[in-house]
Amino acid sequence: MDGMLTKLFNFRRDDGALMDYDEAKRLAGNDKPGVRRKLAKRGDVQPEILYFLAEDSAPEVRREIAANASTPVQADLLLARDNDDEVRCHVATKISSLAPTLTDEEQARVGDLVTEILQTLAGDQVSRVRRILAEELKDTADVSPAVIERLARDDDLSVAGPVLENSPLLSDEILLEIIESPTVQGALSAISNRQGLDETLSDAIVRTSDEDAVTALLANSSAQIREETLDDLVDRSESVSAWHAPLIARPTLSSRAIRGLAEFVTDNLLDKLEKREDIAPELARSLSSVVRDRLDTDPDSDRPSKDGGPSDRERAQALLANGSLDEAAVNAALDKGDRGFVTAALALRSELPLEIIQKVVQMASAKGVVALAWKAGFSPRCAVQLQLRLARIAPASVLKPASGGGYPLNEEQMSWQIDFFTG
Repeated sequence: MDGMLTKLFNFRRDDGALMDYDEAKRLAGNDKPGVRRKLAKRGDVQPEILYFLAEDSAPEVRREIAANASTPVQADLLLARDNDDEVRCHVATKISSLAPTLTDEEQARVGDLVTEILQTLAGDQVSRVRRILAEELKDTADVSPAVIERLARDDDLSVAGPVLENSPLLSDEILLEIIESPTVQGALSAISNRQGLDETLSDAIVRTSDEDAVTALLANSSAQIREETLDDLVDRSESVSAWHAPLIARPTLSSRAIRGLAEFVTDNLLDKLEKREDIAPELARSLSSVVRDRLDTDPDSDRPSKDGGPSDRERAQALLANGSLDEAAVNAALDKGDRGFVTAALALRSELPLEIIQKVVQMASAKGVVALAWKAGFSPRCAVQLQLRLARIAPASVLKPASGGGYPLNEEQMSWQIDFFTG
């Protein structure tokens, strides 16, 4: 090839001496692939020879050309469309490292060509090729935003995830559009992990009701979340145990949110809630009162109330005597977190010993609680609430009503559960 073409190709070469042109040309025409492969690995070969080898019939030769930093980008465009997956992977690794380092002069000369190569690879049919690009380009601000947006919308999370979580080239408008559109599973969680996520995007994620994404959002201490949004999540979180710990760990919580969490989080999380440094003295006193109330309604006890009034069992017996110990009374007690009363009510309604009820609750047995609700004459819907709010069973493990609204277990199965716990 003539000197002009050599100059066109040779845009990023050191000033080191090149091997003899005639020798390079002779080796490039050798009929042994091994000889041509050794030539393709060298960094002192003329660009036009490397370009020639980019169309070699042997894939192992083209792989070396694809990995060679001295290969001209014009050849990389050919290799980005190669029918060998490994060739394209090598090009993806090299070009994604090269693109962010181009000088202004190099950008002017070959920037469009580099972008075309990246766009070609971003649409590759093999996810491994696209994944290489995503991992290499996820943090850079020096490539075409169109390439990054294409990767962010990929239907493979291993491709879209790194870009959605990290890329500075994704505008809030693009992110909002992605949040509000059907996305690959896990994409919303990736966005939730972005540093410095603003309130608008946080609100959009919460509106999706994607539990995993909201969990990730709450765990992201750098994410900005409006106080009203956090209060709403507290209201919704009683049945979503995965939200409890990250809610308690949020940098700021309103007094309303803290009081709400204190009503239903587990004892170890309640201890962490009490130790928050941002709790005002008045709120701390209020929180201590909530803790005492919870101790007084511990389902493992039948102690009198703190003011010397009737015990949980005595209160339940009084309602039973006048025919008011019904599902409405139990639901009202669950709303107040009065677990001791609910336990006593189940014992009286089912005519089972209190310790049996306590045992089922302590074991967090979904089938056992369903059987207790049936034995006590309560509805399948009430059984769900008893699982969630009395036994504190994780939502994913709750036994929900059957398709027709009946119990999820048949009578024989529920009788067996009762016999198992009373045996």
